[in-house]
Amino acid sequence: MKYYVELPEVWITEFYESDPLCNAYWVSSLTQSWQKGYPDNCTLSWSNYVDVARRLRMHTDKQIVVDVDMMFNEPSIAALIAKELYDVGVNTIVVESKRFPKVNSLTPNSMVLSTPDEFCRLLNKVKTTVPELEVIARNEYLVKTNSVDATVDISHRAVNAGADGVVVHWGADSDTTMLKEALKALKEQNFMTGIIPTKYLDQVERGDFDGLADFSILGNISSSFIRHEYSKHNIAKLLKTPSMFGAILNRVESHEPKGQKTLFILGGKQDKNGNWLLNNDDIISKFTSKLDAYFKVVFITGDSVKSKSEDEHVHWVEIEDSIGEVDSLASARNYMNTEYATVVYADIEDNAFENIEQNGLLFDGDTFAGVMNVKTDVLISMLNNTDSSDSVLSMASKNNMKVSVL
Repeated sequence: MKYYVELPEVWITEFYESDPLCNAYWVSSLTQSWQKGYPDNCTLSWSNYVDVARRLRMHTDKQIVVDVDMMFNEPSIAALIAKELYDVGVNTIVVESKRFPKVNSLTPNSMVLSTPDEFCRLLNKVKTTVPELEVIARNEYLVKTNSVDATVDISHRAVNAGADGVVVHWGADSDTTMLKEALKALKEQNFMTGIIPTKYLDQVERGDFDGLADFSILGNISSSFIRHEYSKHNIAKLLKTPSMFGAILNRVESHEPKGQKTLFILGGKQDKNGNWLLNNDDIISKFTSKLDAYFKVVFITGDSVKSKSEDEHVHWVEIEDSIGEVDSLASARNYMNTEYATVVYADIEDNAFENIEQNGLLFDGDTFAGVMNVKTDVLISMLNNTDSSDSVLSMASKNNMKVSVL
């Protein structure tokens, strides 16, 4: 069975995204209303759900399932809402069979339901308008009619109208005998079925609904936990809790899109035999093997070296009479167009090469390993304010660049 886990807000993906029990995120009208300070009666605008889903889609590839209540019982409005939800990345909506304004299903005696005719016309308009969107009919009739046959018949009609599956809701008590009978009958017709086990979660945990339901909507479970935890606290207790802002800061920073990087290889010097480092095919291939990680690879070397690469992302900068590493690096200014830059010596050791993406200056113990990672605008600023005869290490040290140690 799949679990659709209630999402109070997008930040919860930090904890649920890698959890194997979280197959999809469920955006619940009850807990969204609670968090925003509204009654759970459709007062909270549907645009809230569009906004939550849009932001959520930037952080997950999991299925997003939205509780859309009964969408005002108006098919044309329902179709427009469904289309907008689909456009921001929602995979599935669950449409309730209630009358507007809604009454929560956990108080079933107060519910007023649509007629099956009205419900199915609504479902059909939504599905035919947005056929790519999965539409689940949330059947509330069982608890009102206490009739398994009527529930199955209405569910069958909902699927004929275009619904992709049925959630049979049971919010009365923990006696789920009729619910199981209804689900069994629906599975015999190969319908996709779902449940919302708020009052019988223990039965789901022990496997009573395996084979009867394809998915379980764990509605309100996260927000209930949050409220429970806060109910045990007050300001005085919070003041005594150690501040742990670092984790929040790191998480927020991780949301920033990472820009591209350019790899600059300084090879403008000769070895002890008078050979240019970048005349060595093995060295060239070593760095071009990093093309997947870089927007461009730029070799900076003497004028006797000619490029053998025809790749549009590999470039050669020829220098004459360089007076130092900063001078050589500055000659490649025209290629400093990405957000980040990696500057390396052509003769770096394998250990440094394997750690070429470490932040700042890379040291192997107390020795500079010949690798520098920096924001390009910072690099250009340093080049503009450094003597051309200086080394890369000297330039970076004068600007207090961060150090990473192997």
